[in-house]
Amino acid sequence: MQKQNMVCVETMMHLTCTNMPVEKIDHALSTIKSNGIQNVLALRGDPPHGQDKFVQVKHIRAQYGDFFGITVAGYPGWIANSFSLFSFSEGHPDVIQNGVATEEAYQNELAYLKKKVDAGGEVIITQLFYDTDIFLKFVNDWRQIGITCPVVPGIMPINNYKGFIGMTGFCKTKIPAEITAALDPIKDNEEAVKAYGIHLGTEMCKKILASGIKTLHLYTLNMEKSALAILMNLGLI
Repeated sequence: MQKQNMVCVETMMHLTCTNMPVEKIDHALSTIKSNGIQNVLALRGDPPHGQDKFVQVKHIRAQYGDFFGITVAGYPGWIANSFSLFSFSEGHPDVIQNGVATEEAYQNELAYLKKKVDAGGEVIITQLFYDTDIFLKFVNDWRQIGITCPVVPGIMPINNYKGFIGMTGFCKTKIPAEITAALDPIKDNEEAVKAYGIHLGTEMCKKILASGIKTLHLYTLNMEKSALAILMNLGLI
């Protein structure tokens, strides 16, 4: 928790809320509050199946007022019209089957995110993605349904090939063909993969910043060197 003061980069606590007793949530929040951390990402702040009250997000706001900035998760998706079949290749993993989900599922995801924002979410941080065009289109779709809060892209640098394949497989993330082509020849060379991950992350962030979005969120998974290298390449630290 002292990293925020050491590196001078804002820290955000990732707080898993589903089926979490209120007492544990309050313990976590009081601990970070005493350390001067004010940013909370309420993961699974959306309700379990059959509920529609977003209890944890509302609890944080009611209990702590405006002390914490509450962020919720968003899942970038992309609709393609192919042979009159609408599908999107990214989104919440729960709605993707055999690599795609229906247009109805895509629209439901948009509406669901709007509910989380209306419940008290002030910022949206996205799930990891590697196709920047998908992210930018989804942001536009969010704006079209009235979501006006800041949107922060979640960038996960590629640190090693096995971890990359495992994470993208678990999250059902689309991997652009050019990334696969670049990684295949070097997948057994960890240093080369890490260097490519830094290069890719830098280029993705440059494109996002050029679109007018001014905030980035880098997932470190306790491996901060690649994230710091990207920020240095961008001239942000």
